[in-house]
Amino acid sequence: GHNGTDGLPGMNGPPGADGKRGKKGNLLSFCFPSECLIKSLINPRNVTKMESTFGTWMKDTAQLNDERIWVAEHFSGRVVKEYASIASFENNSSEIVDVRKFYYGCGHTVHNGSFYYHMAGSSSIARFDFHTRKLHTLSIDNALHHSLAYLLYNSKTYFKFAADENGLWLIFASSVDESITVAQLDQKTFSVTSYINTTYPRTKAGNAFIACGVLYVTDTKDTRVTFAFDLLKGKPVNVTFDLRSPGGVLAMLSYSPKDRHLYVWDQSYVRLYVVHFINDE
Repeated sequence: GHNGTDGLPGMNGPPGADGKRGKKGNLLSFCFPSECLIKSLINPRNVTKMESTFGTWMKDTAQLNDERIWVAEHFSGRVVKEYASIASFENNSSEIVDVRKFYYGCGHTVHNGSFYYHMAGSSSIARFDFHTRKLHTLSIDNALHHSLAYLLYNSKTYFKFAADENGLWLIFASSVDESITVAQLDQKTFSVTSYINTTYPRTKAGNAFIACGVLYVTDTKDTRVTFAFDLLKGKPVNVTFDLRSPGGVLAMLSYSPKDRHLYVWDQSYVRLYVVHFINDE
């Protein structure tokens, strides 16, 4: 018999004539680029106060049922803390995980059960599988990766991972012209499938994140988003919006397609913002 057609996001498809029911549509891939631009950030809320100025806090950006939180404190280290839930995080009850090599910066992410990070002192990125404890590395050519020539100076970051509705990306600064470059990663093979040069200079950037195929870059004081680039169309888009008042170190700014929140580490506070897209009106 015929299988049912796949459903719209969040709804099952109709049953096939004699075959199996269509698969449930996937909400994460449901993005119309023109309407998928960010209008504003709303409802900021502090989750907890951390001891370190620098750091990254992460939930798995792909696995819907995984409530664990991982924290990499400071901009360099070899262990991350694993919390079973937001409650454990607030109670500071954690396990320690050795990720096998030293990470550098505040640009890591957790995606599909693996911790992705920049291997300190090298032009390589690493993928550490929390379940198998296996480590895979990938060298990125023509990327600035040492001598303080940071992609994101404010957070001491050379390589910034980003996960959105399209999958996994890597943001870095080209060693050829120092412009912000984005690589699309294939997570199954841990390889680069394409490179996109935005031609935007790294020296103008405070932080950066990707949502719905669009790269957003803040100003050097991290107060507002002043540049946006559509990675799927390969051209800049005209979007600006406020982020925060000036002052203190913004160590981390990452989007999660799972809950459409921005995960922030700002002046030692870990904070969540709700991302308000134009089509949410």
